[in-house]
Amino acid sequence: MEDYIKIDRINKEIDFVNLVMTTTNIDAKNEDDLFKTFKEDEFKLTNLTRNSQIHSSIVNKIDIENIGQRIDGDALITNVKEVPLLILTADCVPVVIIDSKNKAIGAVHAGWRGTYDRIVKKTIEEMIKNYNTNPEDLVCVIGPSIGPCCYEVSKDLVEKFNINLANHAGKFDIIKNNKYYLDLWKINELTLKDCKVKEENIINLQICTNCNHEKFYSYRKHNKTQKRIGTMIQIR
Repeated sequence: MEDYIKIDRINKEIDFVNLVMTTTNIDAKNEDDLFKTFKEDEFKLTNLTRNSQIHSSIVNKIDIENIGQRIDGDALITNVKEVPLLILTADCVPVVIIDSKNKAIGAVHAGWRGTYDRIVKKTIEEMIKNYNTNPEDLVCVIGPSIGPCCYEVSKDLVEKFNINLANHAGKFDIIKNNKYYLDLWKINELTLKDCKVKEENIINLQICTNCNHEKFYSYRKHNKTQKRIGTMIQIR
């Protein structure tokens, strides 16, 4: 098994970024693993920047002055070259946002709280504000995370989301054997579409970490593991 996966469409169509999502071969939370895995010409890891993730909707802008900072937040944006942005997940949803026209990027950690608070929308709003981003130019990737097949939640949480998304037709849960399952993929897709991201530019890998636990870390399947998938993107 490889140490990471790449996205074919990103490699073919967007030539100014490097994007990877790591597998269980390495623990992206351990920076030594990253340094052992990636070469300097792939990712300038001396500039590695990530948040102290707290399941919030805080978006942090990274520029020349604060490269390498680690403060509370769950999304990062930058237009600075050679600054790898790292999101850590193990069932939560990693979302990558690429402004293909203005050469800016965003990386988002969207658990159920961040998804509920529309963190991807807030990230895009910050990119519009800081980089003159047009959402129609964006390409977005939804990475390995727990799918609607496996994300069992309480009825109360399902109802909370259905109220929050009442302006959309349909529901965002699946009921099987009197158990409730939430579709975070669909909700984040809808949020991106609400922001005017084109449907054809939303790449949902539809890789469930619980189903694919041999290849990707799953907090639920791996007994509350502290190890993490790394979604890392850098402007070349």
